[in-house]
Amino acid sequence: MSRTTSTPKAYKLRQSPMEMPQRSYYPGLDGLRAIAVVMVFLHHYVSRYFSIFGWGWTGVDLFFVLSGFLITGILYDSQNQPHRYRDFYMRRTLRIFPLYYALWFAVLIAIPIAQWQNDWHMLLWPAYLGNYARFLFLNISGDPYRFDRLTFGPLVQRWFGSPMHLYIGHLWSLCVEEQFYLLWPLVIYQLRRRTTLMRICVAVIVTVPLLRWVLASSVTPRMIEMELLYRSLPTRMDALLIGGLLALCLRGPQQHWLSRYRHLLLAASVTLLALAAALSSSLLHMPLKGAAVNHTGIFAFTLIDLAAAALILEVIHPNSACSRILSLRGLRHFGQISYGFYVYHDLLHDFYSYIGNRWCGAYAAPVTIALAFTASWAIAWLSYRFLEGPLLTYKDRFTHQTHKAPAA
Repeated sequence: MSRTTSTPKAYKLRQSPMEMPQRSYYPGLDGLRAIAVVMVFLHHYVSRYFSIFGWGWTGVDLFFVLSGFLITGILYDSQNQPHRYRDFYMRRTLRIFPLYYALWFAVLIAIPIAQWQNDWHMLLWPAYLGNYARFLFLNISGDPYRFDRLTFGPLVQRWFGSPMHLYIGHLWSLCVEEQFYLLWPLVIYQLRRRTTLMRICVAVIVTVPLLRWVLASSVTPRMIEMELLYRSLPTRMDALLIGGLLALCLRGPQQHWLSRYRHLLLAASVTLLALAAALSSSLLHMPLKGAAVNHTGIFAFTLIDLAAAALILEVIHPNSACSRILSLRGLRHFGQISYGFYVYHDLLHDFYSYIGNRWCGAYAAPVTIALAFTASWAIAWLSYRFLEGPLLTYKDRFTHQTHKAPAA
């Protein structure tokens, strides 16, 4: 089968009232990012007090599916453009690297005061390989969670009278996405044909749960407890390619079917996930919300990701209630700074807890939560205003087309 030589375009169908006009930007997706990052925040700060927020980690899955959806669309739409590799990687670099490496530069220049008590293994994080640190060095004695934090030295600990850390473990998801960004453009730009790419997505989506099953059956329980199934690219590729498959389907004749049955798909995926959660708790005695650290992740991740894809399909439809709600200005603003909020929100967890416990006594928990949220939002806003935003203006220099999202 020969390669496509013409510039790929969204599949043209007669527009019905159920469909939406083509556009290059879905405002509701910014609101969805806001919801996802708040879910993660609640997991880190509130789940210890209210178990329902133990589901907050699924916000990362929502980010994965959304990233796969958007990146696949961008790559497919630009596959015949000149300098496509350069343009894609430069635009990704301008979006991701400045904030990420500004953080590591701050870590570097803080050494005289911070006196970090860590070794060379922590260099995996600046190389976007930190998500594997727990597993590569599990045979080394010591707390495996030490790779998820930078420990301050004696000077800072004397100031506060207790051990203090800079938490970096949540950056594992950025490592997974960056590894995906290195591989997926090669596949799309070399194979090109939409149907071939869809078959690859389906094959991966079916195969990855089998890979998780093989790993769960062969590795030690300690490896599962360390979230092997949750934190590596090979075991999470289905999340990214479920989003990718959705993007490819919306660029072909399947878009009409998806638009017509989007309510049914969302209801079915959420119902299936709820049934799986109930059965997992009652029969396996392993709550699905703990899938990151037990065997239920074999199937739970895929079910969560399918529900996330169905939600995205609903959000990009302009006539849906989800789209109208998530397009509210406040949510859109929060979504625009969600990357910074995600990076910053857990870094200073110990400091927020110290202030809450040191000055607020019985109200330590709500004060800690409020302080962490407010400070993280403020830092993220400043970061976007003075670091990320100015650099993002250069992205237009590395594009030769307006990315058009398809009708949904």
